Amino acid sequence: MRRISASYIFDGKGHFFKNGILELDDNNSVICLTDTSGEIKETPFLEYYNGIITPGFINAHCHLELSYMRGKLNKTENLTGFVSQMMQKRNEGKNNAQHEIEKADREMQSNGIVACGDISNTSDSFSVKSKSKIKYHTFIELLGFDKNKIFEIINNSKKLQDILQPSSIVPHASYSVIPELLSEIIKIARESDSVLSVHNQESIEENDIFKEKGGELAEVLKKVGWSNNLFKHRADSSFKALTKDFPSQNNILFIHNVFTGESDIQLARKIFSNYFWVFCPKSNLYISNRLPDVFLFRDEKERICLGTDSLASNNGLSILEEMKTLQLHFPGILLCDLFTWATCNGAKAIQMTKELGTFESGKKPGVNLVYDLDLQNMRLAPETKIKVLA
Repeated sequence: MRRISASYIFDGKGHFFKNGILELDDNNSVICLTDTSGEIKETPFLEYYNGIITPGFINAHCHLELSYMRGKLNKTENLTGFVSQMMQKRNEGKNNAQHEIEKADREMQSNGIVACGDISNTSDSFSVKSKSKIKYHTFIELLGFDKNKIFEIINNSKKLQDILQPSSIVPHASYSVIPELLSEIIKIARESDSVLSVHNQESIEENDIFKEKGGELAEVLKKVGWSNNLFKHRADSSFKALTKDFPSQNNILFIHNVFTGESDIQLARKIFSNYFWVFCPKSNLYISNRLPDVFLFRDEKERICLGTDSLASNNGLSILEEMKTLQLHFPGILLCDLFTWATCNGAKAIQMTKELGTFESGKKPGVNLVYDLDLQNMRLAPETKIKVLA
């Protein structure tokens, strides 16, 4: 048995316990979390740390298979510029992909990430994920504009799904999956009650596609078969076009949400039961130099999660650094909210609450120490670091 204490212990459910004591068994499963009311008595074999102990972090959105693209793409001002670079450089350095995927997986582990919602377009990352200490939910992501290839795309995705579980078949984004293909994806999701993930309103150009039936992004996508004749819906936003088809009961992760508005949020509340907003702030700054208006999501705190996106649009895979970025740009965000988004909410989103996300008896959520922070004001600092304790 192991007894661990710190300046504070965060339980994953929004509560801090000053000088609390966390007891783990020999397999690092939680025995109990004791509230000492701030007073620690002499306790045999007690480990004590200055900082805050939290459950392991959940990276709700990553593209592990793109890890070989670290540093290959320049920062851009919009998604159009980023997509253009991706189309040109996607295959550069891919011969070193396995090494970079392994390196990225280890990087996440060292940054206290215990689970990850990971996008896969191929099986390139499957070998690493199958052996990793990180628990992955793999989102097999589809996109396509050719009606004649729908059966082939779906059949190939099912073959990938058979290789690695847990996994889901999901659409890339509202603008990159023709309605006929989206219909097949949604049919599978309804039948299997699977977790869905979709890139949502990462750029204003996405909204333009459905409002104006064109725009800069549409011009780039024409090179790979996009046509406004393939999409039937006109809508005020790409999110509204998306909601016409998505199931109301499945867990749905909406990724990025940089240009999501109040009307979109209200629509989500009206239609969906189990939806989550995943913020990837460092990636958003890299791609569009803009962040979601977190203030708009003030009543959605129980549905917010954090992700890193890929190393194509980020210089690291650290949920702690994502939290620092949000706090820097939105100083009013409370530390308890940031930690909840990084732990419990992420576990809910990818359906891993039985074991992860909170310090509760019988769970094995991992144990992180966040240190060198401003404990007096309960804020992260630029020099704040993380150490994995279990």
